[in-house]
Amino acid sequence: MKILHIADVHLDRPFVGMSTDTARERRRDLRDAFDRCLSLAKAHNVDAVTIGGDLWEDEHVTPDTCRWVADRLGRLERPVVMVAGNHDPLRRGGPYQRVQWPKNVHLLPAERGLQNHDVGSLIIWGMSWGDSPLTSDAISHFTAPSEGTHVLLLHGTVSSAALQDDAHCSFSADSVRRAGFALCLAGHLHAGGLRDSIVLYPGSPEPLAWDETGQHAAAIIELDDGAPPQTQLIDINERRYAEITVDCGGATSSADVEQALAQAISTIDGSREGLCLRAALRGRVEPDCRIDTAALCDPERGLTQLELRDETQPAFDIEMLAGQPTAMGAFVTSLQQQIHDSEQDQHPRLQLALELGLRAMHGDDLANAS
Repeated sequence: MKILHIADVHLDRPFVGMSTDTARERRRDLRDAFDRCLSLAKAHNVDAVTIGGDLWEDEHVTPDTCRWVADRLGRLERPVVMVAGNHDPLRRGGPYQRVQWPKNVHLLPAERGLQNHDVGSLIIWGMSWGDSPLTSDAISHFTAPSEGTHVLLLHGTVSSAALQDDAHCSFSADSVRRAGFALCLAGHLHAGGLRDSIVLYPGSPEPLAWDETGQHAAAIIELDDGAPPQTQLIDINERRYAEITVDCGGATSSADVEQALAQAISTIDGSREGLCLRAALRGRVEPDCRIDTAALCDPERGLTQLELRDETQPAFDIEMLAGQPTAMGAFVTSLQQQIHDSEQDQHPRLQLALELGLRAMHGDDLANAS
């Protein structure tokens, strides 16, 4: 038996914080990723497709998207077994119940414990999230029959016994083994990988946030009676996220900062196509160095997205400034005297006042200064 397993597509995600056009483009990306996943079913001639929850986002999914999904799954012409996750729970009158699903699609219920759907000698067990969160109780007292090959389809977090958290249906790999399953086909974690040799996450087909830097794939599983399951993760994502720190220390002008940024980008492995990069500019720069982050986000860099945070600080020559017969010199001399006359625990506050005052005198925007 050969299975295609996917999870966590999150169709119709609102992408809060993005512009209307960018959010719409990202939602199209998710549809395209779903299509790329399903195209593997025929390419690898699988016997069944499993979907491990969070197919869409319940509060935002449109009727059109639900019907589009039903159409795409019906075209597979092979069994599809699904469970609902915490973002798309199977609730009374909800989106899942307002769709006419094709005959080849089987949505496992959210009640009465684990239910099964047979595909030949393969028995797929699972339980959807419903009006109440799914918990590890679904498998803690379950034992699979001795006949046939049994796999578990579950939306939850595999973790050690010490980290059990029923808010995210936390379960252990040992509980999967004790129940007699050959493999757990899981959803919920957005980074793909095989955990503890028995729990397989494909990851979300596309990364959905800056911290999702792991693998984003669809899984192909081959099951043969008496042999360990063979698993393969096939990358699906066209976007990838990365975060870097750019050392701008000693920069005397924006040209030096631009050069430091270009050098940091050049060291990133892989193609720039589809790369969404967040870079923090750090280090002490000359006070007259002006950093325009908008100008630095040059589309000619070949990145899909570049987000910059200016965390640099000016490198003031305090002794030189204190000797100047200017208002700035008087300010520095006054603060230095206060620091000298104050208790030790007051020094950090006064040092910060000195630096912020100097930055304000140099015309820096201190709206986000800390």
